[in-house]
Amino acid sequence: MKTFLSIFSLAVLTCLIFTNCSSDDDCTINDDSNNSPCFNYNKKLLVLNTVFDNNVNAVIDYNSFLINNLNTTTPIYEGSLTTNTNLTFQLPTSTSLYNDDSELHGMLVTRAGKYFTFNTNTGTGQEFTTPSNIAAPIIVGGESYVIEVSNAGYANSGIDNHFSIKPFNMNNGTTSAALTIPASNTTFNNNSFFHVESMSAASNGVNELYFVSGTNLITVNTSNNTSSHVDLYPSFSNTDFVRFIGLEYSESLGLLALMDMPDINSRKIVKIDPTNGTYTDLLSIPTNINTEFYSTVYSECNKTYYLTSLANGNTVQTNYFEIDLVANSISNTQVFNDYVFGIELID
Repeated sequence: MKTFLSIFSLAVLTCLIFTNCSSDDDCTINDDSNNSPCFNYNKKLLVLNTVFDNNVNAVIDYNSFLINNLNTTTPIYEGSLTTNTNLTFQLPTSTSLYNDDSELHGMLVTRAGKYFTFNTNTGTGQEFTTPSNIAAPIIVGGESYVIEVSNAGYANSGIDNHFSIKPFNMNNGTTSAALTIPASNTTFNNNSFFHVESMSAASNGVNELYFVSGTNLITVNTSNNTSSHVDLYPSFSNTDFVRFIGLEYSESLGLLALMDMPDINSRKIVKIDPTNGTYTDLLSIPTNINTEFYSTVYSECNKTYYLTSLANGNTVQTNYFEIDLVANSISNTQVFNDYVFGIELID
């Protein structure tokens, strides 16, 4: 899930370079708080809800909540979309995006080959058919992109030309010609799996896209059409199974991700240096995270990483976390009594 960084991105960067933005968003530029991109920050958390009932016309409800210290009992109804699709156990993760300027939310459901849009201003949504080999829509520099990956890449498939990056029309889910990235940049040895259904993405808001699947981190520069690959955990194996999910970008902290280590029943949030693949632990998460059904979004003003994860068990519930990356602690947890996904921050 990734929030669009608009023309205020440069202002945010300026703010972070010359001042300190605290977790309560009292960021100032030259002591004039009215000019701060964090001044009067009042975002809401948009969530998508659906019922796992095998309905061939699944309904997606769009609700928002005041943050932080969200209360799941007080939703703000934004609208709903009745689909032409059975979404039960079809919903992949980290596949949403939101454009602040157009107020359009997009949800790419790779497994079902569908793309859903919802305008939070008009309360209307639409459904489109899309290819099943694209994933992780993300916006940078005012343009949206997806990564196209061979579906054969779920297993460890060795050295190959693994991906292309295509401009993505978030209004209708169509793609156009791939960026002319040299094949030498897109060819690598994926020691761990590299697949659309395990892909998440982030951007620096200016000219770089980041994609992660398994332990494979891809950095794409859209200004010069180049990319690079780094293996975040070269010792990956079936007995040392590690994966990185929930990629987000912080102007002050850098690249963030959840590192899941099921073999030792451990998971944590790390910050990653994409140039060399080194990472630093920020905090451990004591609860199991469903790496197939989850979503994330990050607020720079609140320095908060938001996470939803389908709970384990026979009852469909979603665990919600607010993770404070100033104190490096979990500041709030809630439980939704249905499946919540596609979370984004909206005005």
